[in-house]
Formats: sequence, C-alpha cells, structure tokens
Amino acid sequence: MADYFVVDAHAHTYKTAEVGIQALGGAGQAGCNGTPEELIEILREAGIAKAVQVNMTPMREMYKAAVDKLSESDRGGEHPEIIRAMSERVKRRNRWTCELAKEHAELVAFPSVDPLMGPEEMAAEVEACAKGLGAKGIKLHPAEGHYFPRDERLWPVYAKAQELGLPIISHGGVFMMTDYEGGASYTKPENFEPVLESFPKLKLVIAHLGHGYWEDSISLAKKYPNVYFDTSAIICGVEHLEQLSEAETVELIRKLRVDHVMFGSDYPWFSPAASLKRFLQLPFTPSEKEKILGGNAKRILGI
Repeated sequence: MADYFVVDAHAHTYKTAEVGIQALGGAGQAGCNGTPEELIEILREAGIAKAVQVNMTPMREMYKAAVDKLSESDRGGEHPEIIRAMSERVKRRNRWTCELAKEHAELVAFPSVDPLMGPEEMAAEVEACAKGLGAKGIKLHPAEGHYFPRDERLWPVYAKAQELGLPIISHGGVFMMTDYEGGASYTKPENFEPVLESFPKLKLVIAHLGHGYWEDSISLAKKYPNVYFDTSAIICGVEHLEQLSEAETVELIRKLRVDHVMFGSDYPWFSPAASLKRFLQLPFTPSEKEKILGGNAKRILGI
C-alpha cells in the first residue's frame, strides 16, 4: 500500500482471540481480535514494516477484582500478597511480549509497569526487560491505573529509562469517564510537564496526540524538546470517528512538530491498514509523510 518505510508505533497484542476480544470490550472498530498472528498478517498485507507492542496489564483493575472477592471484613487495608501475585502477572505478560519480538522481526516490545508494584520493583523490571529481554521501551497507562504521570513512585522508572536510553510511551488525553480524579484527567497533557521538566533527556511519547487536549499538547511541544506524540486512534480510518478534518489534522501535527510525531493505529481497536490508508490521503508533503510514517520512529524509538 505504501512506498514508505512504515512503523505502527502503537499496537496491542493478546495471547488468544478470546482475551483480545475481552479487552476490546465491544469497542473495536476493525473486527480484529488482537492476536500476534492476525497483526503480522495485516502488517504484511499493508506494507507496514514494524509494529510496536505497547502491551500493558491492567494491574489496578485486577487488584480491585481480587480484593472484591474477599469477605467484607478482609477488604480493608493493604493486601501485599495480592499485589505480589498481580506483579508476577505483569512480569509474565512482559516476558511474553518480549519473546514475541524475538520471534517476529515485525514486532517491537514495549512492556509495562504499574505503581502498585512499588518503585524498586518497577525500576528492576525496566532494567530486566531492557538488558535481558530486548525491550526497546516502556509503556505506561496512567488513566487505566488511576495515577498521574507525575506520581513520584514513578521517578525511579523515569530515571532508569533515561539512564538506559529507553523511550516511554504513555496513554495521553481522554480515556473514559473513569479517567478522572477531582475533575482532572490523569493523562491531560499538562500532567506530564513535571516529568518532562525533571527528566530532560527522557524521550516521552504522549499517545493519541493528547486526545482532545490539542492546545495543551501544542503548549508542551513548544516548551519541551523531549516530548513526542503518536497518531493512534486519532487517524483511525473510520469515517464516523474521525475527530479532525484533513486540514485540522495536518495543522495540528505541524504545530506539534512533524519531527516529533509518529504514525500509530491502536490495533486491535483500529486497523493499521485502514489507519495507514487514511494517513496517506492527508495533504502532507512526501518528506513529512516519510518522517511521520517511519523515519521518526527509527530515530525516537531506536528501531
């Protein structure tokens, strides 16, 4: 489909179709199930060279579900044994993600951590994934985990990622109605500012162009050279869900700096092929398309 080297900088994979469909929760727009086999076939047919697996385990949700199963009298306080069990599930998912990337040249591993694991364990997991398992970066999802990016439990994670040269991709912008605490979105772009300020050499990618908070994203882009964005779920190839016109999309990305924006789909919610087709229709110059579709990912993500 494309005459460019294309990287999908934002995709999710699941062990089975059943697990993938459960994760989609009925919100999928592409008829996809999220298995690596399905994704790889789509990539090859669409002419997409690589896809970044930004896999994360919903640790907070799993922890809450486990606590809810306890008797009412046992639910109060902390439950370190449950946290340990959930931490191990996060680690198993991370290892599976990394092994997939070793087996398939098209896939790139960005495993995840969650503050419930604790600062030391998170930092150790980042190092283990990078040095022992070949991970190319880290995925965070503050909205899913109900924490702010500036949560200082994450400071050792940012420090370790900066030390190892690992980029971090985080959900950005609107997530869902539960993505609020005191009326403030966890992943509103301004909430990343303390991280960008404190870790100036960290490559921080805010996904979805900071979905819905366009002016806030532009403000960050003007101020911080170490902030980047991806187009996942925004350029989605689904006509009734496109939030911006062609002209508005091009204008926004140029304001965010073309050199700092990467193409992404948010597979399996959206199709990489349909997202790419939509992107190629946008009135960017060939040079701009080359950068956004793959050139920037090579440089920013080191792939």
